[in-house]
Amino acid sequence: MATRSRSTRFVSPLLLLALVGLAAAADDPKDAQPPSSRVTVNKERVKCELGRGPCVEGSNTQVVVEQDVTVKLEIKQKPTGACEATINFDYQQRDTFAHVAGAIENAQCAASGGDYVLAVAVRDAKGEVTTLEFPQQWARSDADPVKFTHDLPIGPNVDLQNIRLRRLRCTCTEPAEKP
Repeated sequence: MATRSRSTRFVSPLLLLALVGLAAAADDPKDAQPPSSRVTVNKERVKCELGRGPCVEGSNTQVVVEQDVTVKLEIKQKPTGACEATINFDYQQRDTFAHVAGAIENAQCAASGGDYVLAVAVRDAKGEVTTLEFPQQWARSDADPVKFTHDLPIGPNVDLQNIRLRRLRCTCTEPAEKP
């Protein structure tokens, strides 16, 4: 009587799982966790999703192999102290825009930056005065003044009354120079 061999239906999935585990272990660094913690097997029915790899609807086994990813972040230098900047500017109306040109100076530290708001007062055709605010930012890496030019939209049929500076802030990005 001839010996009867077992069916390969049960051996094939186990062999495939073993090969996937060995392939995942070969990619792992020597100090990584054991491969069994990086391979997940789900033997429930799987539904195919768009955008995923090859999938057979109703397949019985899903094997997931995870991989570690290393990310390096560079963080900008934090500001180190407050400073006192000054702004000198000229302005004029150019049709529907207020043209502003000026310079920001700071004698306390070279590398610095900050922000400010230009408040533009305009009078409309009815004689009502409205103030428009335009937030701005500035930065420099040396001791030279920061020159700027802005064309701020004020709208049609208005007269420019004035432009004022509000909330000027300055922060040194390196230690302040001693006077």
